[in-house]
Amino acid sequence: MLDTPTTPVTGTADRAAGPPARPVDPARRLDWRRLRGPLAVVALLALTIGAVGAALGTLVAGRLAEDPTGGLLLLLAATLVGAAAVDAVGQVVWAGVVDRAEGRLRADLLSAALHQPLATLTEQAVGEVLDRVDDDTHAVGTLVRRQLWGVGRTLVGCVPLWVVAGLTWWPAWALFPVLGALVALVVRPSLGEIARRKVVEERAWTDAAAALEEGVAARDDLRTSRGQAFAVRRLAEASAVVHRTLDRVLAVETAMTAKAGLLLHALLAAVAVAGAVLAGGGDLSVAQLVTLFLVTASFVGQFDMLARHLPDVQEGIGAIIRIREMMDSPPEPVGGLAVPDRPLDLELRDLHFSYAEGTFALAGVSLHVPAGQTVALVGRTGSGKSTLASLLSRAVEPEPGSVLLGGVDVRDLDLQALRGAVGVVTQRTEILAGTLAENVALFADVPRGDVEAAVRELRLTEWVAGLPDGLDTLLGPGGTTLSAGEEQLVAFARLLVRDVQVVVLDEATARMDPLTEARVVAASERLLGGRTGVLVAHRLGTVERADQVVVLDHGRVVQQGPRERLTREDGPFRRLLTASRSDGHGDALDAEAAEPDPTASDVRASADPTPGAVRADAPADGTAA
Repeated sequence: MLDTPTTPVTGTADRAAGPPARPVDPARRLDWRRLRGPLAVVALLALTIGAVGAALGTLVAGRLAEDPTGGLLLLLAATLVGAAAVDAVGQVVWAGVVDRAEGRLRADLLSAALHQPLATLTEQAVGEVLDRVDDDTHAVGTLVRRQLWGVGRTLVGCVPLWVVAGLTWWPAWALFPVLGALVALVVRPSLGEIARRKVVEERAWTDAAAALEEGVAARDDLRTSRGQAFAVRRLAEASAVVHRTLDRVLAVETAMTAKAGLLLHALLAAVAVAGAVLAGGGDLSVAQLVTLFLVTASFVGQFDMLARHLPDVQEGIGAIIRIREMMDSPPEPVGGLAVPDRPLDLELRDLHFSYAEGTFALAGVSLHVPAGQTVALVGRTGSGKSTLASLLSRAVEPEPGSVLLGGVDVRDLDLQALRGAVGVVTQRTEILAGTLAENVALFADVPRGDVEAAVRELRLTEWVAGLPDGLDTLLGPGGTTLSAGEEQLVAFARLLVRDVQVVVLDEATARMDPLTEARVVAASERLLGGRTGVLVAHRLGTVERADQVVVLDHGRVVQQGPRERLTREDGPFRRLLTASRSDGHGDALDAEAAEPDPTASDVRASADPTPGAVRADAPADGTAA
């Protein structure tokens, strides 16, 4: 809502050599144009009329002091009361303008935040997004609604006051601007220090909120392990840091306002003394003396109020800068080719990928999954299984030409169409506050019959019937809590309702009771029927459902082929199976110490590779799952 200078971000050193800049989306613009409209003009006119009326009131008050009459008294009441009334009406109108602009800003900022690329959004804490969307928009609204109105009143009101003072006593033409400049010089150095200390204060508030959030999230563990004292002490220490940083900010603000107030009130005292001396010598009339004193008092009051509001103005400008940073983040791409209308095969061609902040990388990954078949990805924690799955739906962007779906580069496909065709089930399914049916449909306008058909097709009718209210069972806060396996059943139903063509399943690693696990296995088999599937395998049962197996190690494919053949052949996959069984890791495929020492591979390979407890990966660097 305010226009402040920002540093442009460009991708090249020479802007002229780059592609033409895209037109700025008005929804991503944060400047005065958000306030445009006839009501804003009405409010500013009221502000001007009120300021001029208050200045004229000082002239009338001076005349009234010299020659008190009923007419002058009525005129004084009209000017002062009228100016105050007009100013009040202007404030109400202005507040309405700002409230509507703030609401639109909050909606636009939320849209900008949620349309960031998933890789960017994942790196942002939920609290950070909420701070931008809620706290910062409120700070900007308060800035424009109150502080900006006060600054405008000061700037507009000081001009007629200065004119009246100059006409009353000619030295005021120079005295008022000089004093205003001196106040600015005194205040300016403190503003930078206040800004620096406010950054420290905001960081302290963030740390305190994080400590509180962590304590609430871990409340069960803290109670059972008697760790409440630690959580309370940590929160108390973080709160003490907040108070210390706030005290430092207030100390600078208090010193700044004291210096400005001293100069301004020194002017008022000097004018009062000089005016009394001049009036005593006959150089000023009583009317001029009263007018000069009232004008000076109003001028001092306006500037003093401005100095007191400057820290709040600066805080609001900081909020504007943070909002602009989020609005300037590039959105996900829009447009592209339609997904081919045929069974989709999946192909990776010499895929390379690395995270900017880490050392993990996928290097030279190539594989082909025919349409309707399923591939299982196995490997150590950190080998790149989940990263590879994320590239298929463009949760992170692959290199051009490295991931093809139905023979088309996924980067050439319309992103929303791609995600409509590729369904992803992560290890933890998010359950939203609503009924089971609403969670399956994700609150879209999906016929009830489609939801019921998905439940029947996945053979979950018995499970749904066992819930308190069937499909109308309330889930989320205040409702029924589902286990990790049951949450994945909801995710399967979501994909079936959408009728996706490719299923990417990163199975839950949490332990399930036998009945739930049997339901999950059976439902996933029905979901994968006739669809192209990519399974990030953590259990042997998952691998047994796959036509092909790909073994990853530190971002590279070390073995791939039909599952039956890899089980018989000596190689990484057979050694992982054998090592897992001999180390006693149950049915899991990615526990500690899963991959055997190469020096002992001949001993490991001699064991019976009959499927059983399978564990394939010890923790690596932890950069990717």
